[in-house]
Amino acid sequence: MGMPDDQYKLLVAGNLLFMALDEPAREEVVKLARVVNYSKGDVIIKQGEEGEDIFLVRQGSVDVRTLEGGFIVELTTLGPGSLVGEVAEVSNVRRTATVVAAGQVEALRFPGPQLVAELRKHPAASGLLDQIVLKRAQDTIQKTFGDTEDG
Repeated sequence: MGMPDDQYKLLVAGNLLFMALDEPAREEVVKLARVVNYSKGDVIIKQGEEGEDIFLVRQGSVDVRTLEGGFIVELTTLGPGSLVGEVAEVSNVRRTATVVAAGQVEALRFPGPQLVAELRKHPAASGLLDQIVLKRAQDTIQKTFGDTEDG
């Protein structure tokens, strides 16, 4: 089952990463997507697991957290238009964080290898993808190990 309506095209077009693609490339990206729904508390991605799906939040929000030294560190809450799951696929590592539905969530699920391959065909998108992954990694390290100036 493919994408039914233009809303998905708009969503994909509205994501910073996908803005770097031309129209035919976005069409290819949309073809890869499947709609998935989650309820509050559902684990979408689990830290430490091997997984290759990448998700684009369409409605609702997700909480991103990581487990470090036995403590749960809340990293961020992401809303519509946000991509999750790209770090593991791009960096070829296990899932670096757990992503949980903060309420009712509708997302587009992409097969990671195909999505990344599509993005890699386009230098602007490819470079942006690497920047996003790097920034996520830096944010995670900062929030996990943080500033030790809390007094």
